[in-house]
Amino acid sequence: MAYDTVFVPSGDFTGLLADVIPLAGQDKEIPETFAVRVQWDGEQLHAMATDDTRMGVSSWHPDDLPEAAEQEGVFARRGGQCRPWSVVIGLPDAALMAKTFKVSEKNWWVPLALDYVEGITDTAKLRVARNTDCGMPGLSMTVLDRPVDLPDVRKLLDVVPPEREVSRIKFNGELLAGFGQVRQRGGGLEFTFSGPDSMTLVTVGERFRGGIQPVRAERRRLASVA
Repeated sequence: MAYDTVFVPSGDFTGLLADVIPLAGQDKEIPETFAVRVQWDGEQLHAMATDDTRMGVSSWHPDDLPEAAEQEGVFARRGGQCRPWSVVIGLPDAALMAKTFKVSEKNWWVPLALDYVEGITDTAKLRVARNTDCGMPGLSMTVLDRPVDLPDVRKLLDVVPPEREVSRIKFNGELLAGFGQVRQRGGGLEFTFSGPDSMTLVTVGERFRGGIQPVRAERRRLASVA
């Protein structure tokens, strides 16, 4: 059994999950969207979700620091040298992880160990643990990788149509509001339109990319005048 470990501050990991959980599908009868993908690409950690109308990916780099962070704790650890991996976590498990490992803003840096574990078969799992680094056990949670075909949102966003001017565009306000819950790291909410019927690119700060499909405008056929 082999495993790779990435160390990420508790506040950053729970923040990634909180950014994308509102964008996941909320219907447990549709497992392809009732989930969150957690991915380490060898350099950055990503969390991504989609409900088939919206999608989003929130990213973290080991060099990222909160704007107000002037110093870290003695035991702060960030990043890892392991190979890329990806797991799909059921939405209830992702929400439980975000709640279980949430810390105060003052203790955002307390490290979490994300252990990607490969079994002797094709199965894999993600173990998330937080210890006090002084011999006392901390919180731990293991999440099984599920056979769910959740799409790679990062790749989907790379093929969004090019920018295009539009005079009018319509969104479902309730769905659009989900992007307002994303943390503003380095900037606010920005839209790039690609047409009245094609996906609109949404960026929030420097570490979040997403998209939302507009409501299709009703097309009325003009009656001909005899």
